[in-house]
Amino acid sequence: MKLRDQYTKLYELMQGRQQPGLPALAEAMHCSERNMRHLLAKMQEQGWLQWTAARGRGHHSQLQLLKTPDALALDHLSGLLARGDLEQAFASLGRAQRKQLASRLPAYLGLSDGKQQLLRMPLYRPIASLDPLHAYGRLEAHLIRQIFSRLLTFDHQQRSLRPVLAHHWESEDEARVWHFWLRPGLSFHDGSELGPEDVKATFLRLRDQYSIYQNLYRHIKRIELGPNQRISFYLQHSDYLWPHCLATAMSSIVPRQRARNFAQFPVGCGAFKVIRNNPYQLSLQAFKSYYREGALLDEIDLWVMQPSAEQAGFDLQFGYDPANARKQQSTMIAESGCTHLICNPAHPLFRSTQQRLAWADWLAPETLFPSDDPARKPAAGLLPGWTHRVARAGECPAFRRGSKLRFVTGQSNEILHLGALIQARLQAAGLEVEWRTVNFKEQMSRDWMQECDLYLAREIMHDDQDFGCFEWFSADTLYRRWMPEAVWQQIDQQLRHIQAEPDSASRMPAYARIGQQLVEDGWLIPVSHENHFVSVAPHVAGVRMTPLGFVSFCELWLKDTPEAQHMPAM
Repeated sequence: MKLRDQYTKLYELMQGRQQPGLPALAEAMHCSERNMRHLLAKMQEQGWLQWTAARGRGHHSQLQLLKTPDALALDHLSGLLARGDLEQAFASLGRAQRKQLASRLPAYLGLSDGKQQLLRMPLYRPIASLDPLHAYGRLEAHLIRQIFSRLLTFDHQQRSLRPVLAHHWESEDEARVWHFWLRPGLSFHDGSELGPEDVKATFLRLRDQYSIYQNLYRHIKRIELGPNQRISFYLQHSDYLWPHCLATAMSSIVPRQRARNFAQFPVGCGAFKVIRNNPYQLSLQAFKSYYREGALLDEIDLWVMQPSAEQAGFDLQFGYDPANARKQQSTMIAESGCTHLICNPAHPLFRSTQQRLAWADWLAPETLFPSDDPARKPAAGLLPGWTHRVARAGECPAFRRGSKLRFVTGQSNEILHLGALIQARLQAAGLEVEWRTVNFKEQMSRDWMQECDLYLAREIMHDDQDFGCFEWFSADTLYRRWMPEAVWQQIDQQLRHIQAEPDSASRMPAYARIGQQLVEDGWLIPVSHENHFVSVAPHVAGVRMTPLGFVSFCELWLKDTPEAQHMPAM
């Protein structure tokens, strides 16, 4: 039995009782007098009690309990949270206490031992997978970019590709062949060498194993390794977007040999390595052998918690500090992408284009939220700059009395807010709406699609909008599952022509035409373009937001480490 458990038993034993002698204590605690004396001495060393043994005949021993079991548990919890050990902290609590701790986690984020440059941030949901093969969510994609490196990167500020693991690249045969030269002396987090064989294995894996984005790699005919660390990709057709594809999170280079728990504890070669990953937290430590300029922080600790009302609209709240909450500043960026509805044409209300567009008008953004809503703007296309179809609120579409609609959404704050508005609008029309929310893992499994008529989705572009559009339209997305095969085959032909176009400025109008087709046929109903916020404490610097709504962890640093906060009562 742990010492704290023994103290709890002793505390309960002493309630309402006068001072017992050592023999009585030993009998009640089911141990020898010698062991009882040893226990009391250890508890006194911890400062939990004051024990004075009896001296001489007629004198009584004195026992004074200085701590309640609850205070003792809080002290223990304080130490665990100060070390960032959330898994052990939650394991030490009962179900009710776990729920209470989860609701108060923001108050503990300011804790720091001051010995290292440590930043703690909240995550709004658990991590699904850190394997680049399954980098489906924007949260996973962002974290993978910190843990892994790629051959190239897209510089958002310069709007161009930059070398990373590859120091040079060139193409031939009208972009059917691409050569890349790998930097020497690269290594993974475990110290193993990163070489051309790892690059080859990475992309053959992406080509041959299913993922939502497998279409991006299926045209690889073969990969050859040459002298001077050269990797050559031979493609089935022209692809001027191939270097852009190699800069995405999915194209992160992974080791040829991977452990079974690779998705939870990946080994990459990025600026940060994973040192802890459990349902409560993800801890990243700076990789000291990173070949580029290293991170400015020693460690980043991400704690999984449900957003509170005070955090609504904030996915990440950098450097949370309860004492300075009112002094925190908010940074906002308009996301490149769209929150949209997808209709299941198997439902009688959505079988024809005319029906789908009639419901698009009934659910026009102006009927759902005010035009000056700071969190979102009305959408008339899939990108903020596109105007494919402006929904106009009109008469409610006709439908049979008692019609039921199965409505499915995710569970983020933004989606839940819009979902409630859409549900209310549909119910106002007289429909019986069954609203089901699914977490991120459930969304990816897609088992719910057979029992869904209307789905509220959110697509966010990464830094490279050019390739982001190509990725969105070519991936195995939800709307493809509900479209006739002939429609998406036509889209794939259009995408093939886009790949053969060397000029980015000429590719964007082609993407817009695909988007217009999807909107005008009612396969996608644009609802809103979201604004993303990050709240930053005064002591946190180096915050530069990207279109995904996050910041590069490498650029973060602390101007002044906040003093440890007092622990709130449980």
